[in-house]
Amino acid sequence: MKKRKITGLVLCFCLIIVLLYGCKSHSEPTSKDKTTHTTVEPNNEDNELEDVEKSQEDDIITLTLVEKDFMPSNTDDLEYIDEINSALSENGIKAKLELVQLPQGSYSEKIDELITDGNIPDIIWFRDGIDKKYAEQGMLVDLTEYIDDSKVLGKAMEEYNKSRIDSYPYLLRIRYNTPKLAVVRKDWLDELELPIPKTVQDYYTVLSAFANSDFDHNGEKDTYGVTVTGDTDRLDDIFNAAFSMPTTWIKDETGKYIYSKVSWCEKEKLAFYRKLVEEKILDPDYAVTKWDSMEEKLYTGKVGMIIGSAGKVIEIYNTKLRNAGIETDLIPLDPPIGNSGNGLAPVDVTREDKGFAISNQCEHKDLAFRVLEFMASDEGQLLDRLGIEGRDYTIDGYGNITRTKKGEEWYARFFDVPSWESPVPLLSDIAQESLDIASKYYTEDINFEIPKEYSTNWDEMTSLYKEYSYKIINGEIGIEKFDEFVEKWYKAGGEEITELAQEKLK
Repeated sequence: MKKRKITGLVLCFCLIIVLLYGCKSHSEPTSKDKTTHTTVEPNNEDNELEDVEKSQEDDIITLTLVEKDFMPSNTDDLEYIDEINSALSENGIKAKLELVQLPQGSYSEKIDELITDGNIPDIIWFRDGIDKKYAEQGMLVDLTEYIDDSKVLGKAMEEYNKSRIDSYPYLLRIRYNTPKLAVVRKDWLDELELPIPKTVQDYYTVLSAFANSDFDHNGEKDTYGVTVTGDTDRLDDIFNAAFSMPTTWIKDETGKYIYSKVSWCEKEKLAFYRKLVEEKILDPDYAVTKWDSMEEKLYTGKVGMIIGSAGKVIEIYNTKLRNAGIETDLIPLDPPIGNSGNGLAPVDVTREDKGFAISNQCEHKDLAFRVLEFMASDEGQLLDRLGIEGRDYTIDGYGNITRTKKGEEWYARFFDVPSWESPVPLLSDIAQESLDIASKYYTEDINFEIPKEYSTNWDEMTSLYKEYSYKIINGEIGIEKFDEFVEKWYKAGGEEITELAQEKLK
């Protein structure tokens, strides 16, 4: 009996040991088990991180953008868009831009085709007035409240920008006032020992001397004083004020507003242009000359003067002239002084003629505006005005910025905020000089937006002017026919619009 008890106790003890060992073996895996277990946990963490990153990517809204000369087929443009998208992300703006590719051809025509086909980008750069019909159809966002609530744009916009938004709240554009002004080749003036022209007569003397020289050295009479592009608008920009037409609407001797293009002043100006053509001072091919061939004629010694936008454009003219191997500079000119003074084209405050619009079909209008607002901010301007670090500029260990050769050709794709202070000079001396001239002659236009109900008449009246002015300038009809044009202009709707001007321009 005693022996059985002892045997039972031993068996119980052994069972307890087995149970304890089994529990320990279950709770503490072997080294092989540990390895298997620890490789599972990091994978779970990686999956969680991937899920978070994917969720963050899903939160980023893609906004489509179409703009002239800003295409996804251009690798530099794509690189810049990536840079913008990174900056947006860093500033908590959950959007990324995607460029829209347009086929070759007229930009405005291709925009029309794009919108007609129903492929309407979220942000659209408009020009040539085609935005007006879309605004009238309610297809563009009224930006008034957005701009009123934006401290960034309140600081960035000039008064003329604000005036334009007040009267036409669909296009946003911020840049220097860059009216067109004349530039002349310094080497031609020096060789002919001519002073810088100041008056209308001075301009005529200089241009005539250019036309009667042979600066391209081919022994032929194919050098001209000046050329323009397609029409005489560029000449008008510098000569209108000299011929007593500083604004679109001017007052006659009775104090009544009249449209400047049907005034006696316009008749005198057209006679002057006729003289330039007749004496082969104005390039006879001006009507078919495009902007690139206008520049080419300057660089190849065919003309000594062209007319272009103040600032960056004139800087580009000068750089290209130098790159053509010509050791000279261009001189920006003050507008010619006439009997009633001088001036450049007045600033139209009725509306922006170019700018960014947001489509009403955009599902994220607030976000689209935040993108535009960011590009006008100090950080956005650093990016938009200087380009990409390492490509367009470098920064040394002391923080000094040096623009690269590629960077010297860079220009802002969005805004040129005049009040923004760049850490490095962005304009050459000639560009700054031209902007100083533009600022000196700043004046606001006296004009008003032609109401929609008069648009058909206005188009007919504009066509009349183009027809008669071209024929007078090129000698197809005499200057006396100007009076016939004026009569037709008033009959085509000019009387009603002139009466409207008396009300609008009080």
